Amino acid sequence: MPELRSINPTDASVLGSVKISTKIEIEAAVSAAKKAFPGWRALGLTKRGQILIKLAGSLKKNRQNLAELIAKEMGKPIIQALDEVDTTVSDILYNAQAGQKLLADEVLAKNKGLTSILRYDPVGVVACIKPWNYPINTPMLSMAAALAAGNCIIFKPAGDTVLCGQKLAELIWSSGVPKDVFQVVYGGAKIGEMLIDQPIDMVSFTGSSAVGKAIADKCAARLIKFSLEMGGSTPAIVCRDADLELAANAIVWSRFNNCGQVCNAVKRVFVERGVAAKLTKLIVAKVAKLKVGNPLDKTTDMGPLVSEKQLHAFEAQVTKSVVQSGRIILGGRRLRTDDYLKGYFHQPTVMIHVHTKMAVMQEEVFGPLLPICEVESLGQAIRHANQSDYGLTAVGFTASRQNAERITNEVIAGGTYINEEVAFYPGSPWTGLKNSGFGTIGGKHGLYEFTHKRHVHLDFTGRKTRSYWFNA
Repeated sequence: MPELRSINPTDASVLGSVKISTKIEIEAAVSAAKKAFPGWRALGLTKRGQILIKLAGSLKKNRQNLAELIAKEMGKPIIQALDEVDTTVSDILYNAQAGQKLLADEVLAKNKGLTSILRYDPVGVVACIKPWNYPINTPMLSMAAALAAGNCIIFKPAGDTVLCGQKLAELIWSSGVPKDVFQVVYGGAKIGEMLIDQPIDMVSFTGSSAVGKAIADKCAARLIKFSLEMGGSTPAIVCRDADLELAANAIVWSRFNNCGQVCNAVKRVFVERGVAAKLTKLIVAKVAKLKVGNPLDKTTDMGPLVSEKQLHAFEAQVTKSVVQSGRIILGGRRLRTDDYLKGYFHQPTVMIHVHTKMAVMQEEVFGPLLPICEVESLGQAIRHANQSDYGLTAVGFTASRQNAERITNEVIAGGTYINEEVAFYPGSPWTGLKNSGFGTIGGKHGLYEFTHKRHVHLDFTGRKTRSYWFNA
């Protein structure tokens, strides 16, 4: 039977493998989930919440082992991997606790003999197709909400992080979620397509815009629900009155954490000309100090890219942008010395002389490259920021509330942050505009995504007629 191998991006060694799921296995998984759904739904909000609380405790207990697996399998520095596990624990607890309140029947009206209720019914069987860059947190952010709401799940982890997906499934089952309620299938794009073609009730997807659009077409044709978190190209607008030290620190962290493989990372900087030289100097100095190395080393700031394929795609984007007039002022090359030779390491890279039509300004760049563009004014920065097919997040740095108001009102994005690179915490929503997504992840609206809203009206008043009925 064909296998999917897990490759360590630090040295290209094989960490393990899983068997690729067959069509028969996928069909059986969906059939089993359909049968398990009524029982899981009937378990109730409280008991499902208790199981999720136990799961959060299990992740916390296995924190170090999970983080090490993330570091080995996708190359995330161990400190960042530990933070991913901690964030996941918080997200699970939010969904477990808030779900019991937010998904309870909502009384719309109640009089003698008359009750009108809004119910949040689970959708049914949800296909969760999730990426490799946050192999624990991104899946659980959706799956915890789906499970809390009473849905069954068929989970397809990314091919590059199958061992993380496998370990996550083991923890979910050991916490009390029945195996027919939560199932895993393994494989690449074809397996995902097979899963979506099954008689499921919803798709929760995180990945590229192209794949997301194809999923939306399939779901729309069958009139089933879908939630899509897709690509991003976050602009950072730096005004002339900004705290440049703060801006540089935030931008460097946002762009280079997880080797730049973050959907909401700052991928384009627009800085007003009067402070552009100073900001660029600050950024270059900070990036030059980043330590690239083994992700298991606690002093490492940036590990390798997740795979050889991802490295080659990133290198092609850098080369294309140099041809299009971009000037690299720091980095720009793959690391090939002895310590890095076998892995997929690349220097953190800073580029200037960029314009909005260049590849690195129009495409989503999943790698350690920061392009900096000088602008004449805040108005021009906002116009440039909006010249993108993406609209996930946006960042602004300014001391002026008036400037902040312009950025938050005029830049098209699902989330906007002023003097901060991201502010995502349990309870906050995550949504993308344009090619960045459809639907909401996180917070109460993320819980509601996995429900059908049903109005139930009960009338036992004994009334024989109504004022608006025919007078027969």
